Amino acid sequence: MLSLPSGRVVDLSSDRAKYHALRLPAGSAPHASCNHPQLHAVVDVVYRHADGDGVYHPRWTEHDYVFSGHTLATIRQAADWSAADKDALLRWADSAQQRRIIETARRRLREDQHYLSTKTNAAPRHLYSLLLQRLSALPLARASARQWRATIDNLQRSGVREEEIVWSGLRRFMRGQADTTLLDKAQILAAIDFRSIRLELSTEQRWGMDGNLCFEEVAQRMPHQVVYRAALGLDASCHCILRYVDGRYNYRVGVVKTLADGHPMALNKDWFVLDSYGRSVPCDERHGPFYRNSESAMRAASDHARATYGIHRGVRFHTRFDHLTLAGGSDYREWIVSLPDHQRLFFGAHHIDHNVLLHIRSSTRVDTKGRRLLFIEELQSDWHQSGQRLGYDTDAWGSVANAPFKKEWVALGVKLMLIRASQNGYDGIAWPSGEIQEMRYASALQPIKRHYDREIPQALDRLGRPFQCAVGSSRIVTLDPWLNVNRTRDKWAVADDKGRFRTRPRYRSHSEAMAVLARHARRIELEVPSLLINPALHRQLTSQGLPLFGTSLDP
Repeated sequence: MLSLPSGRVVDLSSDRAKYHALRLPAGSAPHASCNHPQLHAVVDVVYRHADGDGVYHPRWTEHDYVFSGHTLATIRQAADWSAADKDALLRWADSAQQRRIIETARRRLREDQHYLSTKTNAAPRHLYSLLLQRLSALPLARASARQWRATIDNLQRSGVREEEIVWSGLRRFMRGQADTTLLDKAQILAAIDFRSIRLELSTEQRWGMDGNLCFEEVAQRMPHQVVYRAALGLDASCHCILRYVDGRYNYRVGVVKTLADGHPMALNKDWFVLDSYGRSVPCDERHGPFYRNSESAMRAASDHARATYGIHRGVRFHTRFDHLTLAGGSDYREWIVSLPDHQRLFFGAHHIDHNVLLHIRSSTRVDTKGRRLLFIEELQSDWHQSGQRLGYDTDAWGSVANAPFKKEWVALGVKLMLIRASQNGYDGIAWPSGEIQEMRYASALQPIKRHYDREIPQALDRLGRPFQCAVGSSRIVTLDPWLNVNRTRDKWAVADDKGRFRTRPRYRSHSEAMAVLARHARRIELEVPSLLINPALHRQLTSQGLPLFGTSLDP
């Protein structure tokens, strides 16, 4: 916490970042500031309450503060703050410790954020700028601004998307040039900058809170005894016997032996822990570096690995919507496609992280011909679906931040999954029909049907056409999808989409509900649309990649 010159006590909070925008009054939408621009707008400034005796205690809960109505990005606009208070807060926010705290606002804005990590996938690196590629290949080396504008318009007519030109910053750069100004190609290329819409494809991983190091039992005297004796404060009559080793992180647990009669350690079995760098992990002030038994020593090693290095074992992929899948798949994943450096902010309904452009749920399935398919269970964009409903970038508070890929976010998601499939040995990709999605959500979803029945096949046909790849169909074994599993708080239910079959939400786990579904849904071969990756397309995906915008592709 920080005591300001006025005497007001404040602190910073990223815990409520998802919700602060809804509580801000009209006209005070968060804008980026020059320092941590993409983060300051999600860090709330909070007023701290004092106890009845006027004392501010360092340990506090959500009941000990009140939202000031401002973030770090908007505090300069606070009419009830003095300039001295604003300067003091921003200087404090720029300190090394607070910068580290602020960085946590980029990811995982929940109480369990310490147990969630993010694994980033390399697929976006295989998306290239068609605009940059076409301009670089032009023989034109120097021309007037008017000629360059005509050239850029010609590129647009030949497949380069206007949206790509706009988001590259090239249109803005050209508007600032007089018609007769002579420009080199190098100046045109230097004006292109996609950093603000850099894509990140990632999955959440949950670190088991009770995940321990994996020790293997050994029995050997430790080498370099002088070093270890010095680390543990032992004399020359003591021998260190190594008993347990974690092979991955090199944590070691051992026991001290001595043959000297009358030695203080002769009658005890003293265990010790050394971390990855051979440093002693102490037990407590009373017992120093030694533990009474091997179990407490190994437990301390695991605790130290988590607290000091962030090491957790038993990592699994974190999922929220795995019940919304066709039965029979494996390797289920929930993918997040985000714009972490975008200058505007958006919070969607499905994910806690900000600036999630779209999300993809996938599984692995093997069709009846033995082909391994990356199956897209769902592809959705809260951002652009909200923008289509509410509008983008209007002056009214509550409008949706402007973002790229308005008309081709479906194609973008398919490209990323196509690249991932090629990189990981899949024979192709597949997805459910729009009818399956309507059955899954028990409602008519015409825009959703359009995504699965028209937009995905059209994008894949255009990408695959130069390589003689076309959308076809495959058959997968699953349970008849007329029934779905639904979750209500901590209980599960089974129901159909017509209201003819419904159980109460009484099942305690997803597996219990699936067992009920399996008793009432027969096993079938379901025909699903798919695209198989042939060698020519595989070479394109792995060596050259796909265009970031559009589907114009040369073999």
